[in-house]
Amino acid sequence: MSQVWLPSLKNNSLAFSVRVGGSDMFNRFHVKDTVTIDLREIAHINVDRESQTARIGGGVIISDLLRVLDEHGMVAPHPIISSVGFVGWATHGGYGLLSSEYGMGAEQILQAKIVGADGAVRDADEDMLTVIRGGGGALGVIVELTVRVYPLTQLLAGFIVYDSEDLPMTIRRYNDAYRQQKEAGIPKELNLFQSVTNGPIGKAMGVIFVWASSDFDAGQKWLSIVSSWSPVAMSTVAPTTMSVFNESTKTIAPQSAYGKSLTLSLRELTPEVVEIICKHASFQPNSPATIFGMHELRGCAPQPPLNTLIAHRHPHFVMELLPTVRDPDLLDAAVAWAHEFYEDLMKTDPANIMASTYLPLTEPGKVNMKGIFGDKYEFLKVMKHRHDPDNVFKHALVRL
Repeated sequence: MSQVWLPSLKNNSLAFSVRVGGSDMFNRFHVKDTVTIDLREIAHINVDRESQTARIGGGVIISDLLRVLDEHGMVAPHPIISSVGFVGWATHGGYGLLSSEYGMGAEQILQAKIVGADGAVRDADEDMLTVIRGGGGALGVIVELTVRVYPLTQLLAGFIVYDSEDLPMTIRRYNDAYRQQKEAGIPKELNLFQSVTNGPIGKAMGVIFVWASSDFDAGQKWLSIVSSWSPVAMSTVAPTTMSVFNESTKTIAPQSAYGKSLTLSLRELTPEVVEIICKHASFQPNSPATIFGMHELRGCAPQPPLNTLIAHRHPHFVMELLPTVRDPDLLDAAVAWAHEFYEDLMKTDPANIMASTYLPLTEPGKVNMKGIFGDKYEFLKVMKHRHDPDNVFKHALVRL
């Protein structure tokens, strides 16, 4: 079937886009006057415990993957939001929980099946795999990945919400303590996602805490340390499985909302940056859907033995500003808040601001492909010309 539909679209000058999870804030998987190819029925998941790999269909959603991996006592790096498509997340870099221990999503990809510009299904060669590890569907429709998975039956995970009556003070305390602890050392098993959200107890600063190890005694020690960085209002951290915990994260982001996303990457959370966060967290709109958070790629993350298009692999933070709302009447105020926040961050030390941004969260007008791919941009262009000279996949997220 794949050898029929793609040439048919091409021969009839019908452009197309591809969707899986449908979580892109800019709706780039639905393009006006194009056909949308929905991959969600390509949803097979085959786990091989002996080789510690999994073959994953191009339409697999994170929640389904984690559930199957749980049945085998395995985990894999993944994003926080359970409704995201795994292939789209992994092939565009893949920041998320477990990155400190296992690396980024793109770095787990061992093999891929791809429908190329001629409509044929083929196994990606090493050069194509390099593009797929960071360049997404620039060369074709990815219908299957084989990825590394890791044995882990239980972990400590949950939410720590700090007393945020004085929100700027809480943010300063936490980040001062975190900076000192990083200098002393933080184990790779510990993953933290810092955020400011609007929850049942009001606007608060908190972290997602994940101790990705069955050594619960060490995990409890680090839970005590992280809980000491500022007074705690509430903690849900407990022994669990990754699949069960991932279900609990559904409360973080709404299933549907109005809005957009802004993102930039910083080398360090300097005191200057923390003060900007303090300032704008205080003015963050009160909509439960409006979120500020940050992923971190720490220096302990294993260096990938495979070639990727990830050009900026040194430690850094990915700032996520999500001015999303359920009530469209609140949208303008939320977007104005996010833009002011973003512009103030951009006025901080230029040497601390990275040229790359996280493409899935970058609004189209701010995408800089040369900045994202750095010295690997020319290789990407060569491969695009070789495998897709007519730009059949022009509506992929990576657009040259």
